[in-house]
Amino acid sequence: MFKYKNVLIYGYSKSGKAVERILINMEVNYKIYDDNMRLDGGKYLSKLPKKEIVKFDLIVISPAVSIYNKLIKYAESEGIRVISELEFGYLVCPYPIIAVTGTNGKTTVVKLLEHCFDSAGYKVKALGNVGEPLSEIVKYEKLDFAIVEVSSFQLEATYKFKPYIGVLLNIDEDHLDRHKTFANYLNLKLGLFKNCNNENYAVLGNQKEILNNFDNETVNTVVLNKDCKIDNGVVCYNDEQLFEVSQLNDFTFMDNILAVISVLKIVGLENEKILMGINTFVGLEHRLEYVDTVGDNIFYNDSKATNPHSTINAVMKLKRYDNITLLLGGQDKDFDFNRLIEKLPSNVHNIVCFGKCRKKIFKCIKDKTKAYLQTDLKSAVVLANQITKNGVILLSPACASFDEFKGYAERGKYFKNIVLALKQSTNLKEIVC
Repeated sequence: MFKYKNVLIYGYSKSGKAVERILINMEVNYKIYDDNMRLDGGKYLSKLPKKEIVKFDLIVISPAVSIYNKLIKYAESEGIRVISELEFGYLVCPYPIIAVTGTNGKTTVVKLLEHCFDSAGYKVKALGNVGEPLSEIVKYEKLDFAIVEVSSFQLEATYKFKPYIGVLLNIDEDHLDRHKTFANYLNLKLGLFKNCNNENYAVLGNQKEILNNFDNETVNTVVLNKDCKIDNGVVCYNDEQLFEVSQLNDFTFMDNILAVISVLKIVGLENEKILMGINTFVGLEHRLEYVDTVGDNIFYNDSKATNPHSTINAVMKLKRYDNITLLLGGQDKDFDFNRLIEKLPSNVHNIVCFGKCRKKIFKCIKDKTKAYLQTDLKSAVVLANQITKNGVILLSPACASFDEFKGYAERGKYFKNIVLALKQSTNLKEIVC
């Protein structure tokens, strides 16, 4: 039962609008405030003074609103409950939730799970960070599961959120500009399981940072590459042999596949249906996506790599190539790029730094490999094509895209347009975002 009488929706993007539609149906009094919107009157507030905040007994924040926000800190000091849209969506969700989080691989796992369930005859919907907010779940009928991609931003203000199956794929430094420390970031990710008990399942990446800090002894736990693993070329789950690795069409993202298999085995899918689902899945756009070959150079689009950990994974998955030119840059998220440079394998022969934090990255490269500076992505791609001989040009920026683009998807599409123009020898000046 929803007990709140006066609700503030803080952040009026798609998550705020989804919350609003539910509140209207509930006939609950609400107001809307957004830092980037100055509408006043009706449901909209152009300002949010302290005397206005204390009128509410609940504030629902969008992922863009940090718990460190001064207005949010004040509201909490006054005893006002602040919850994320994820928490709100959970409160109205009538279906079991499979929640996936981690530094990298979340979207791939969520979409692969959705596809495998669909192909096996289940009725599911992927929501959360992957697309529609969880609060949109109310418009879908008779689902078997809601599959939710969960970001650290969404986990900041959760209190009752409890997935039937929670998946924490991996952990590495990310979003430190928001969460301040790696410890805070790790605790948020592990918070996915804080309300879970022996009726719930935790699928965990086999990392010491995760396992050493996971302290829920009641939840049923599956550890990747331990309980679900590859043994002598055979995929095994809890000592059951499922199928040979050679039966998989593509095992580039094997850790992600093991996570998906773990979830599907928990639910009870037959091995044949699991294999069929994985083998009929088409990979995600902007995630280590083959673009084209121009002359003797092969182009890959990994624009979704917005942190160093993801970039390292991408380069390692292309280790079959002995000559890689790596495109790094964009908007920094307070990363230490020295760690990234140190972990790059020797097949990275060139690095082209572009975008807002290009100079910061360039300084870290030192004598590791040949390095170049370019202002923007277009000039970086053109230069990369000139200096690379019979190799791979990989866009895996390790940075956010907001210095030049609206998001990683726009950056990836722009990259692919540049590659197409290079192949067709057309005028690069005509390419726009």
